[in-house]
Amino acid sequence: MRRTIAIDQSSRVTGYAVFDNKNLVTFGHFSIPANKTLGQRLEGFFIKLKNLIEIYNAEEVYFEGIQRQQNIETFRKLAMIQGIVYYCTQVLKVPCKELAPSHWRSIIKEKYRINFGKVRAEQKQKAQKFVKDHFQIDATEDECDAICLGLAALYEEDKHKSAF
Repeated sequence: MRRTIAIDQSSRVTGYAVFDNKNLVTFGHFSIPANKTLGQRLEGFFIKLKNLIEIYNAEEVYFEGIQRQQNIETFRKLAMIQGIVYYCTQVLKVPCKELAPSHWRSIIKEKYRINFGKVRAEQKQKAQKFVKDHFQIDATEDECDAICLGLAALYEEDKHKSAF
């Protein structure tokens, strides 16, 4: 059995999901106060992610790749957070893998025949509906994205395993 953490990271609220194989163990989110300096927020993100990995004894971490943003400042902050994910997992010697949002959505779409749509608000709503229908839980948008990303990552990983 492998323990996987999936995160939908951001500079304010990060959703996470913890899986044993494809079984959802727990989910939640953590926040970084917006009134802190950028350096303090990055440090806070590192500490929260490190604690999450250690508490749940993660064997791997999946996270969402960043997309081009209209606001370059948002893109820049997301890139820094992505760097913190790589750094934290390197320090803890836990493998990490990145999945593009379009890729994890296409995996869920193929497996469960769900069309997420093209508009961000619709994609978030469809992820919440999927999680409600599939896991019978109510969760925030960030938590649902993390759950969907984690499930997709585990299906993706299974596709690459050989029977020999």
